[in-house]
Amino acid sequence: MGRAVIVITGASEGIGYECAKALLERTDALVLVTGRRAEKLQRAREALPAQQWERLRTHVCDQGDPRAVAELLAVLTAPEVPLEGAILTVGVNPLYSEGPRRLHALDPATIDATIRTNCTHTLRITSALLDRFRRQRAGVLIWIGSRAARVGMPGAALYGATKAFLSGLAVAAHREYAGRGVRVHLLHPGIVRTPRTTAMADDFAAKHSLAVAEAADVARHVVDVFLAGDATAVEMDV
Repeated sequence: MGRAVIVITGASEGIGYECAKALLERTDALVLVTGRRAEKLQRAREALPAQQWERLRTHVCDQGDPRAVAELLAVLTAPEVPLEGAILTVGVNPLYSEGPRRLHALDPATIDATIRTNCTHTLRITSALLDRFRRQRAGVLIWIGSRAARVGMPGAALYGATKAFLSGLAVAAHREYAGRGVRVHLLHPGIVRTPRTTAMADDFAAKHSLAVAEAADVARHVVDVFLAGDATAVEMDV
């Protein structure tokens, strides 16, 4: 790979995919996207203009699977990959698969799986990326958080707590690595309409008189920050 590479996790649809589209349009970089299913990644590529297919690389990775994460890390840490930055969008929300669950009703297996994906494996990926960026004295790392972390939405406490975890991570990463040329940001969308969230997002927003953002609009702000963000503005709403 000769061109700079930007990796986006969880990018077969939604905010991650829209970020990939924007980066392909606004940069000359190769964009490496991950997703859990090869067929969804293939459909994502085929939805792009044909002239961009060659610059979109795909990697199947279920971020809940330790072995899959280890395979991804081997790619991201390979010295022949000229990695410029990363946008980490993966964050499972059991609200969509199990419905709202108050804290006393959470299943232990759901707790473990959500924390493993949203926290443990995100931290493993973060650690590897920061080590890579500090060594090359350059790199941009963005995490996609959620305003749910500070709202405390009943029935989605587990998801909100895992997103709150990112706040401490981002602030510490900034203090530890800003002096080595590494820029980090934690960006918090509100309610976003994506293929996975459309029905529930629209219903929730209608009940509470809230606006629903489009994934493409959120992604545009994310890519703005990626390309020219203020290094001192670590945590922001988008």
